[in-house]
Amino acid sequence: MAAAYVTINHRNLFRRERIFRDRNDPMDYMDDDEIISKFRLPRHLIQSICGEIGNDIRRPTRRSHSLPPSLQVMVALRFFATGSFQTVTADLHGISKASISRIVRDVSESLVKISPRYIKMPTDDTAITNTMFNFSRISGFPNVIGAIDGTHIGIKSPNFEENVFVNRKNYHSINTMAVCDANLKFLNVVAKWPGSSHDSFVWNNSTLCQILENKIISRGWLLGDSGYPLKPYLLTPVLNPTTGKENAYNTAHMRTRNVIERCFGVWKMRFRCVDTSGGTLQFSPKRTCNIIVATAVLHNICIDNRVPNPVGRAVVNDGNDNVYRGTLNDGSEVRRRLIDARF
Repeated sequence: MAAAYVTINHRNLFRRERIFRDRNDPMDYMDDDEIISKFRLPRHLIQSICGEIGNDIRRPTRRSHSLPPSLQVMVALRFFATGSFQTVTADLHGISKASISRIVRDVSESLVKISPRYIKMPTDDTAITNTMFNFSRISGFPNVIGAIDGTHIGIKSPNFEENVFVNRKNYHSINTMAVCDANLKFLNVVAKWPGSSHDSFVWNNSTLCQILENKIISRGWLLGDSGYPLKPYLLTPVLNPTTGKENAYNTAHMRTRNVIERCFGVWKMRFRCVDTSGGTLQFSPKRTCNIIVATAVLHNICIDNRVPNPVGRAVVNDGNDNVYRGTLNDGSEVRRRLIDARF
């Protein structure tokens, strides 16, 4: 009896207390690496986002148990990461496709509301100077405040004006214009024009164009490809270089502007819903535009917090880069002076 008593007491001494976890809350049963792999953001950033938009997406109801904001954010993040309703349903049980669609809509709209906090051009002297310095370290190109380009986000065929959404590669899309800094962070995103729109049209009808035209930001240049108009504040490559200086300018321009292609690549790897590998977004153009901006906000949050880039490949350099055919302006003189002085 004494031996039996000692054995039982020994087992009780080393017995582990059972921990009951909420299977409806992925943050309660997934480790940190799994959370980043599936949802693209670490635990503390997901909790921070819940704190920012929780009141916006909370569903007041007495009829049934509504999904808490934390679970809604994770449902949306899982969809953004994969672009697949089926994957979300498989990973987060008991959530219908209709519910996922509503959650993605609500979370996207809430992230768009807070986008001015996370996507903004540098305006004060210190921020502009730091941006220029970071760009100059790439290839010695001076006074650059951003690299600009367009990329196409595939969508399903809309129910209205279907033809205007067909881009030059013959699929339906939203032509999204973006400006980024040397750290691959979005400074400006315009997601509202159909795929048939030329990059120069999107630019000319953007708020950023008006800001630079009116010299609200009066220092520095954007770098764009030949699809954009040459302006005193927007420098493009020399189309037919004939001198060593012009070739040197083009080389430095290409290497520096390449950050926007890399930015698109990292963004699309992180959030497959905006990449062709995730299929086309099965939403209306308006909801698609909200998703584009929402994932850009999340991308910037990842850049600010140095979240590791996901492994994989994404489609880049798919913008409408046909050569701009507008008239010459004083931008050609600015570019000529720069080439003569620096290259």
